[in-house]
Amino acid sequence: MFQGKTVFVSGGTGYIGSEICRVFKENGAFVIFSFNKNQEKADVLLKELGEARAIELNLRDIDDINCKIESLYKEFKNIDVLVNNASLSQIMPLAMLEEDDADLVFDVNIKGTIFLTKAIVRGMIRSKSGSIVNIGSIAGHRMLDVPITYAVSKAALYGFTLSLASELKRFNIRVNNIVPGMLEGGVSKGIPDDLKEVFVRHNAVGRAGTARDIAESVCFIASAKASYINAQNVFIDGGF
Repeated sequence: MFQGKTVFVSGGTGYIGSEICRVFKENGAFVIFSFNKNQEKADVLLKELGEARAIELNLRDIDDINCKIESLYKEFKNIDVLVNNASLSQIMPLAMLEEDDADLVFDVNIKGTIFLTKAIVRGMIRSKSGSIVNIGSIAGHRMLDVPITYAVSKAALYGFTLSLASELKRFNIRVNNIVPGMLEGGVSKGIPDDLKEVFVRHNAVGRAGTARDIAESVCFIASAKASYINAQNVFIDGGF
């Protein structure tokens, strides 16, 4: 499905990101993924993927983003798919929230995503083709006990998706937003057991999701099989 295509996945060493890398690799793509500081996890994933590329990227440093992506375009003619997966969260109630806490989450989850997209989309514009898949969260769309900054940052991704899809439509570039529900791992590990039970009880399929559920959906949305899907919030939450 992605033979001859190059896919960039930000935050590739995380619970969802690593599975996204695996699924794209299984479908024939050459995978480039970014990571922040954890070289050991990056090396393990690289060994598992085989032929692939990992780059250390600081999403709070716009110069670093521009420099690294410019270097990639000297080596790769096209980046056909961008998956904006990298994000972080802090368990911080509003009463204890400091400006630096908000800056950290917004710098990575919103600002970093915007400027990484800007750096990569230039090549897509030149080739007049591409697909961008953002990874949101149900936390940005439901009334849930989650950190405020995380919820705000994930809600912002839908506005980013809509605006970007409108701007890039003339270049044949699609932009969609995948919205995972509660998962078995990743940030969902911090959810109290009683809230997990509520989710499963009210979930149409009766279980939490997996990284594989999300990765398969991302791969489909990014593919030519989904060529009529654009500017959408795609909920992968089991019917919650």
